[in-house]
Amino acid sequence: MKNILILSLFLSLFVSAYAQEKEPAVHENAFLVQKEIATWETSQTYNSKARVYSCQAVRVHKNWFITAAHCVYASCRDSKSCTVQITLAEAELKADVRIMHSTASPRVFIYSGFFPGQNRISGVDAALIYFDPETAHYLFANMETGESLEYDQFKKLLRFSPETKAQYQAYGVRLINSATAPTAKLNPVLAVPRVSRGVVSYRLSATDNFFVEKLKHFISPDFGVRQGNSGGGVFTADGDLIGIVSSGLFTGKDLAFHDEEGKTVFTLKDASSFFFFTGFNGSTMGFIRNKVPSLRTISLVPFFAEPTEQDFNDIIKQVEGTSMVF
Repeated sequence: MKNILILSLFLSLFVSAYAQEKEPAVHENAFLVQKEIATWETSQTYNSKARVYSCQAVRVHKNWFITAAHCVYASCRDSKSCTVQITLAEAELKADVRIMHSTASPRVFIYSGFFPGQNRISGVDAALIYFDPETAHYLFANMETGESLEYDQFKKLLRFSPETKAQYQAYGVRLINSATAPTAKLNPVLAVPRVSRGVVSYRLSATDNFFVEKLKHFISPDFGVRQGNSGGGVFTADGDLIGIVSSGLFTGKDLAFHDEEGKTVFTLKDASSFFFFTGFNGSTMGFIRNKVPSLRTISLVPFFAEPTEQDFNDIIKQVEGTSMVF
């Protein structure tokens, strides 16, 4: 028995230490404002053979979510009527909201310069979703019993589920403005959360993350960001939103990066491991400001990045000549 107790204690300590090591030092709000969304054409039903686009979004304001334009483009562009389902919370209780978009009642706003047939679109891959609590259609459920709930029942049980309440009420985040930023290397470690059926996972970035002025968006060596992350936030450790997950570059070629003298600084051995994320540059920031009130922002340089003279011509050529993958 003594040996078993010692072994159990050792395993407990090991698991605890491992969990602490793996836990990112990222502000909790980054995980609370990240939401799972699904989009489809309203003329179809969710359970039919309709194409449902599953993505992520960030609740930047009580009434506004930001996501990637390519997440809603197919279902909501032009005069199409679409439905966006957002999971506001999922723990002991679940709260979904369905937002109905149409030309008569617009709720989804896609950046006007976004055209998915073009390359280099990661700089403008942004869309906003308006949430009106008074007109939205809610779906509440008790996850422990599987039963559907009315709003009054949900509110009564909400006080007994702190985790659900924190997710349900969370909104608001500070955006990092890259509008006037030169090509720069980011200082902070970046985190990309993902919510799937109430489970939050995350990826932490490598050290080489850059804002490329000519591309007007961010590039980063891959750190596990995959399809399904699209539209989700890219956060700093303090919980500030630096960008939106957009696309990846798949070429299978090595890319060398150079300094101002032409010397190779580092070589990315597999370009397919690059991913791109939309920053809040002049175009996208203006688009967001025109819709979202009381937006909190801070400049990219000098707070989060330092200017660099590194030459990104190789990857710019790759982006211009290669189709992006979402």
